[in-house]
Amino acid sequence: MLKISLVTAFAVASSLVHAADVYVSFDDAGVARFAERALDDSYRLLIKDLQAEVRSPSAAAAGHAEPNADIRAALEGGAQRHGLEYALLHAIAQVESGFNPMAVSPKGAIGLMQLMPGTAQRYGVQAADAAALRGKLHQLPVNVDAGARYLRDLMRQFNGQTELVLAAYNAGEGAVRKAGNRIPAYPETQGYVEKVMRIFRKMQGAEAPSPTAAQEPYVTAAKGRAQLVRSAGHNAGVQLFRGDTVELQKFEQGFGLHAQ
Repeated sequence: MLKISLVTAFAVASSLVHAADVYVSFDDAGVARFAERALDDSYRLLIKDLQAEVRSPSAAAAGHAEPNADIRAALEGGAQRHGLEYALLHAIAQVESGFNPMAVSPKGAIGLMQLMPGTAQRYGVQAADAAALRGKLHQLPVNVDAGARYLRDLMRQFNGQTELVLAAYNAGEGAVRKAGNRIPAYPETQGYVEKVMRIFRKMQGAEAPSPTAAQEPYVTAAKGRAQLVRSAGHNAGVQLFRGDTVELQKFEQGFGLHAQ
């Protein structure tokens, strides 16, 4: 049985030269697929790149980032269906989850738009049980649609006052009403509204360009070695790694790998 060394695993991760993070998914044959984002519900975060902002100081300073093409398309679709500005959905998704569909907050908010399961149910997301509901909220179209429905309702409740809408999205409608239809005096909420509005206003000044997907190398491993295989016929940003599933899962759980 093939054992995978730390050197090999890190070689795979480092080959994702354009990725801020590394996600992994296993198929039934024991093949691990790596990508810079969660392509579906089977992907889990393997490596978090804490140096992304250091490598892109201009984007970090500007406070504006670009999502990948799939996320942008989902946000554009949600905005069109529910009569919202794309820039607003973009700004909220950036601040809420950093454009990560698999994000889960300590309070239990899920997905790109960071929806609580109860809120998602109010706006049309149904599932057989709590676990299935959480799974659905990691699905990009479901999460964006429910989030956009919620925002449209908040726009109606607060007469289109964007800052109050954002405060309600963060702290709840009741908190805004209790504050006399003003932004509640919560440091977290006030900071949230400021961050989202900064990005929103910046985007209103200029249309953000649509990102172009780049072809990424594939990675396979055989006989203890990692091998790069470039192929224009595969989806961009996906990396394949063929090896022992159990050993690679140990890598996820604490780098407990060894070579043999």
